[in-house]
Amino acid sequence: MDGALDCDLGLCPLTNSMPVLRHRLHREPGEREFLMAWVQVPELTVRPSPQRYTRLGPAADGGALIRYTSGEFQRDITVDRDGFVVDYPGLARRIGPAHG
Repeated sequence: MDGALDCDLGLCPLTNSMPVLRHRLHREPGEREFLMAWVQVPELTVRPSPQRYTRLGPAADGGALIRYTSGEFQRDITVDRDGFVVDYPGLARRIGPAHG
C-alpha cells in the first residue's frame, strides 16, 4: 500500500470525495491518478487500487461532473460545489437540499 494516501470503502460514494477535494477537481479542470487502499465490503479485505479522476466539466448548482475510473470500471459521478458526491449512478444519490 506504499503511496496510498486515501482509502476507498466499497459501496461508499463519500470516499470518492477525498481525492476530488484534495486536488480541487470540483473547481478546476484536471485529471489525477491515485493509488487507493480499496476496502472490499463486506469482507473488509484491503488491496491496492489504481484509480483516475477526471473533471469532465461543470454540473448544476456550481458542482462538477467527474469521471472515476478503476481498471475496466468507470462511472461519471456528480459532486456539489463543495466537492461531495451527490450522484453516483447505480449506487447512490443525495436527496433533499444540498445546503439547507
